[in-house]
Amino acid sequence: MKSTKKTTYLLIGILLVSVIFVSCKSQSETSKQTYNPSKYYDENDSYWAQFLPNVNPSLDKDIEVDVAVIGGGYTGLSAAYHIKKSNPSLKVVIFEAKRVGNGASGRNGALVLAQTYSEGGFVMGDHKKYHKEIYDITVASMKRVKALAESTGIDPGYVLNGQCLGIFNPDNIESSKEYVEAAKELGMPIEFWEKEKAISMLGSPGLVGAVYDPNGGTVNPGKLVSALKKLAEDAGVVIYENSPVWGYTEGETITLPVVVKDAKYQVKAKSIVIAANAYASKTLGFLEDDIEPSHTQVSVTVPLTNEQYQKTGWKNQIAWYDDQYAGTDADATFHMVMTSDRRIVIGGGSVEYNEDEGLLYPGDLKKIEEQITHRIGELYPSLKGIKIEKTWDGIIAETKSKNERIGITGKNKNIYYALGYNGGQGVNVAFLFGELVSKLYNGEHHPLLDIYTE
Repeated sequence: MKSTKKTTYLLIGILLVSVIFVSCKSQSETSKQTYNPSKYYDENDSYWAQFLPNVNPSLDKDIEVDVAVIGGGYTGLSAAYHIKKSNPSLKVVIFEAKRVGNGASGRNGALVLAQTYSEGGFVMGDHKKYHKEIYDITVASMKRVKALAESTGIDPGYVLNGQCLGIFNPDNIESSKEYVEAAKELGMPIEFWEKEKAISMLGSPGLVGAVYDPNGGTVNPGKLVSALKKLAEDAGVVIYENSPVWGYTEGETITLPVVVKDAKYQVKAKSIVIAANAYASKTLGFLEDDIEPSHTQVSVTVPLTNEQYQKTGWKNQIAWYDDQYAGTDADATFHMVMTSDRRIVIGGGSVEYNEDEGLLYPGDLKKIEEQITHRIGELYPSLKGIKIEKTWDGIIAETKSKNERIGITGKNKNIYYALGYNGGQGVNVAFLFGELVSKLYNGEHHPLLDIYTE
């Protein structure tokens, strides 16, 4: 996500459809690293983990498949579902290193936002010519994934009552008003709220204004993963969990080594989909020169009492984020949602990077929790000192180009990929990105592919 002035980062990034044909080398061809999953994969201990589905058995034999999807997050589940749904006779299999939703899909800040990364945050970016078209597509996508998820019988807790940029810096008012005026001219339902209304709706007394989009909201990430897993399996997708893929060897048939404890199995696939996001560069050797894994953190408070909730003045539980920068990273903003049982889920304030080969969190969660607690007290003085129930880390994939990556590559053009989610729209667009992978696989048209294909 971006503010009106700076790039900012939220857990779970998003996808800007940049169809680029890359030259890639499989890790099995280029690396002599010893397989050590403990350096790369940790357990999802977020608040959302309790809502994740039961874990499937691991792979226990050599198999041959039509399509192997590497990664069981939103993108992988969506890509597998759409490919299988449009090709019922194919054997489509997902290989997840831990459990589905173990990465950013099951650890994020629960915001559902319109737009892609470049056009998000209430700015018109590199693709402003298509700003309205991208908006319409992503708004339609959030409604579609909500309906599909609910069709499984699992309620993922969608509340699509809008999302806001809360403005604290008066210097951002003029550019925000200019954006709203331009968006309205395009026919977008974006509103600028003056100080009085901003405080009335969001409750934070330091606000000087806000930008409101009625299309957006929040979701329970763990329940959404559960629903998407059921959706994929009901379509006939097979999912192996605790089955990490360690590299691949290209060919007309691609060979994947899957390591389960002390056993190593071989998967042969006619095509693969790389949907491993931040893990792809170091575990698969994919797009190593462009993907930069980064860590962001999220906290959840204890449930607010009715009195505490009323004192906040936060109406309709609108998801929002601020335009302030605090903590160890000058480009970090805070984002927050209110759950159905009135817990505040808030993240931001820090972006950290691994300096070693691994991908485990290198920072201090206690310091992050103190920073977030302090920010809650600034935003809502009546909640100063509120107890944090849990704080956790998640890893996203920034790209050096700041363009998210989707395309087809490999000597035989049978490697599909969607990853590199830089900012905050990922909960919504990751599912759409998975659908776009299926369009590429089927050789079908989609307007976003037209927009971003050079």
